[in-house]
Amino acid sequence: MKIIFNIIKIIIIIIVVAWIGLFITDYLRAQKSEKPLFCLNEQNSEINGGTYYSCTSFGYKFYKYENPDAESKIGFGPAFVENEYEKEMNKQ
Repeated sequence: MKIIFNIIKIIIIIIVVAWIGLFITDYLRAQKSEKPLFCLNEQNSEINGGTYYSCTSFGYKFYKYENPDAESKIGFGPAFVENEYEKEMNKQ
C-alpha cells in the first residue's frame, strides 16, 4: 500500500514539474513574440481592422493583436480570463 502512494506521489511530482517547465518555456517564447510549443485551441479573428491570434494551452493563453496603423500587442496569461480583445469580439 505504501509503495502505491509513493508511486502516485512521484507521478504527480513529475506532472507538476513538466507543467512548470512547459509554462516557463512558453512564457519565454511569448516574450520573443513566438507561438507556444503546444496549442490546444487556436483562434484567428479580425477586430477593428487588425488581426487577433489566440493560442490556449494547458491552463494559460498566448494572444497577439496586430494593427497596421499601430504597434502590435502581445499577452500571456491564464486561460480562464478574457482579455480586452476577446471582450470586444463578444460584443460584436
